Amino acid sequence: MMNCKFSPLGRFGCSIVLLLWLATPVLAAEKYPLFEAVYKAKIKIAGGKLKLATILNEAGGYTFEYTVIPGRLISLFTNGELKETTQFEVIDGRPRTLDYTLINTIGSKPRNGQVTFDWIENSIKGNYKEKTIDIPMPENAVDRALLQLVLMADLKNHNLKEQYAVYNKDEFIPVNVERIGTESITVPIGTFPTVVLRHTSNDGSSETILWCAEKLNYLPVRIQSSDHGSKVLVANLSAINGLLSER
Repeated sequence: MMNCKFSPLGRFGCSIVLLLWLATPVLAAEKYPLFEAVYKAKIKIAGGKLKLATILNEAGGYTFEYTVIPGRLISLFTNGELKETTQFEVIDGRPRTLDYTLINTIGSKPRNGQVTFDWIENSIKGNYKEKTIDIPMPENAVDRALLQLVLMADLKNHNLKEQYAVYNKDEFIPVNVERIGTESITVPIGTFPTVVLRHTSNDGSSETILWCAEKLNYLPVRIQSSDHGSKVLVANLSAINGLLSER
């Protein structure tokens, strides 16, 4: 076996390199504020509740929960709730989907699904109901729940896109986004100056308008969604907890 020896100068150089390596801090994952926002909602013709929340996982990652809870009137006819859960990471201040889960137990036919976003292979894989999902990932891809946090980040960073590819049920749908003005809005927790965004499907059949408050890092204080011209959701912010306004 070859016996290699370093000169004193060589040993000194190696020691310096080792010390510098040990002293270099490991890059920490980007942080995202934890919050819970509750909205009083009108779901079609009945009352209900909408809740948005970010949670820190044990492994250090983040979860975003988007939950629609029907009110008593709807509960007389059907049980359940709509819950969408996204595991996400933060890249340059912008949330990015890792895993998305849909649990919709409202009605007689539950609609459940789960997919993983693979940013190396640029594909998503998983399932929706009994269907296997394995499709390529287009540019500006995001699941339909995390779209809310992505729009907030893009507004904050002055980087709003004209179109996003939104994963919905079992496919990506092009969603067009435009900033349509500013407006002062009064909701149960107060009055806020807002930036108004509208996002629509390519065929114009579905539309959502968001009144985003800069004071709350562009969290919407009012959300209004329509399908084929009929309002299906109107939600006004009624409570917020967490560090969102301190970001």
